[in-house]
Amino acid sequence: MPDSKLRAEALLDRLRSPEDLHALAASELPPLCEEIRSFLLESVQRTGGHLGSNLGVVELTVALHRVFDFRRDRLVFDVSHQSYVHKILTGRKEGFDRLRRTGGLCGFTHPAESEYDLFHMGHAGTSISLGLGLAKAAAHEADPPSVVSVIGDASLGAGVAFEALNHAGASGVNMLVVLNDNEWSISKSVGALARYLTRIRSARVVQRAQQEIHGLLQSIPLIGKKVEDVIEQMREVLRHTIVQGHVFEEFGVTYVGPVDGHDVDYLVESLERVRKLEGVVLLHTLTQKGKGHPDALTHPERMHAAKPTAPKVSTPVSAGVAGDSGRLRKCEAASVAATPVPARSYTQAFADSLRAIAERDVRVHAITAGMPSGTGLLGFQERFPNRFHDVGICEQHAVAMAAGMAKAGLRPVVAIYSTFLQRAYDQVFQEVALQHLPVTFALDRAGLVGQDGPTHNGVFDLAYLRVLPGIALAAPRDETDMRRMLDAAIRRDEGPMALRFPRDLVPSEELLPAEERAPMEAGRAEVLIDGGELVLWASGALVRQGREAIEALRARGVDAGLVDARFVKPLDEELLAQHLRTKRHIVSLEEHQRSGGLGSAMLEAAGRLPVGGGARGEQRARIRTLGVPDRYIEHASSRDEQLASLGLDAEGVARSLAGILRASLV
Repeated sequence: MPDSKLRAEALLDRLRSPEDLHALAASELPPLCEEIRSFLLESVQRTGGHLGSNLGVVELTVALHRVFDFRRDRLVFDVSHQSYVHKILTGRKEGFDRLRRTGGLCGFTHPAESEYDLFHMGHAGTSISLGLGLAKAAAHEADPPSVVSVIGDASLGAGVAFEALNHAGASGVNMLVVLNDNEWSISKSVGALARYLTRIRSARVVQRAQQEIHGLLQSIPLIGKKVEDVIEQMREVLRHTIVQGHVFEEFGVTYVGPVDGHDVDYLVESLERVRKLEGVVLLHTLTQKGKGHPDALTHPERMHAAKPTAPKVSTPVSAGVAGDSGRLRKCEAASVAATPVPARSYTQAFADSLRAIAERDVRVHAITAGMPSGTGLLGFQERFPNRFHDVGICEQHAVAMAAGMAKAGLRPVVAIYSTFLQRAYDQVFQEVALQHLPVTFALDRAGLVGQDGPTHNGVFDLAYLRVLPGIALAAPRDETDMRRMLDAAIRRDEGPMALRFPRDLVPSEELLPAEERAPMEAGRAEVLIDGGELVLWASGALVRQGREAIEALRARGVDAGLVDARFVKPLDEELLAQHLRTKRHIVSLEEHQRSGGLGSAMLEAAGRLPVGGGARGEQRARIRTLGVPDRYIEHASSRDEQLASLGLDAEGVARSLAGILRASLV
């Protein structure tokens, strides 16, 4: 046993590129797979990352790189969170100590990392479309490369995947689709397709029996072949009785499988066979998410991602940069007392608020697109199973279905990550906003998300939603406002409303108790600190950083004000007009692209307001914007690091405000 372990470790240490894998003997592949799995268990549990999905594709990825040459051939991973083994085999093993860290390996495929990564991925369902495009281009080459798309069973349920299959089957090109069927995405796969794949899994028993009968009949002289011909005819009937017809073949796709996704030798054999077939081929592999981890069978829902540490709570501004930032100091212009609350995430605050509202309003239904755990809806599902709807990775359908429910008198709440709502934009426009329907959108992961990077950063939602007439957009700064805003959204009759909140903890101290806050009315901001020639309009979670920055200025004797914008649409134009007349500097602060967000809304409103004369007076203030710059923000170790790198942490905001004041004195 010790010799075997040393040999396996030596195998992995010897791999620097896929060429080294091709040089191994077939007998060395199983121990190599075990070594890779051991490396993942040790490394990813330490750094955090998508552990379960990668443990499940070790043998499949090794087999793919064994059979194909992806310097020339083309490989596309759907989502690509399951690409860690691919990264190991393509020379990036040494970078795993910095996986999903600032300046380290991306958790998804990324062309900047390796020539073997064709696309920077992160969203589900598009790998077959991308592969088909590559295959169509390859068809014009004299010696075309092979094209392989790897897609999971949950991603296959996305509408775009079926659109691609529908086109691919009649396209006349050659490509391979590998279906990695583990029955899970982040949570258990749902829908008729999931049940269909389960039937195929069950049919494997029949397939094995057929193989045994085939061997037996071949050994019988004379009559064996005739009997087998009869059984083959019966087999077709039996196959369609148990599996109800291979839906893939109806698309014009050659279906092969299912095969054991953890038998590396058989996978190599199967891939060698299917790569020679003409047309579009789907190889169905059966895998176990989290294979090799003790929780894989007992707690598969824990297998999606390993979390090494808890989220950090932002710290006060250091005195060396901007002064003391304890509680808000009492001043002549304002007095704001901080109220301690338990440390909880915005997601938890949303989920608890939604359940509380649903207890008293039977019209409330919750909808998620394959992410009941990530959006905090598991408790809602348990409490209200008949009012909970997981549609799978089908964002377009989720939004359109919500519109139908709202039209029938219900109050649906679509809980979805900000970045994934982009996939359903036309449904938000036509089915919801154009109809003025009361659908609530709870946009989780709005803002920067740290380790998941640009495919998951939610920094565009205000821009693409704000242009739609009749929609309301708000951002809660803390748990109390989460409850009040969600309640206001569900009660709203005029049309849809979206709440955006980050992947972070709610503030441990709330600036005002509920009874002292301004009424939660659409288009009404809240003045938290009044006074001074400069006022900072902050949105959502960044009110906390704004408060600390204003405190830092006040500690240095600079009077300044703070406003929680609360609503980006409708904007509080009355308060803005007042500040344009009475202040010299108005600064917006948001965790969103500067283009199209709060700052843009304020500048647009200022352009509509009178510039001078009359009873309203003359505009004297200039508006400046702080937010995410016009570029894609790469992954980092944490959201806090990303904010700091962009000058959106408390210290960075304080520096920007101080710079604005200094420049005005020149």
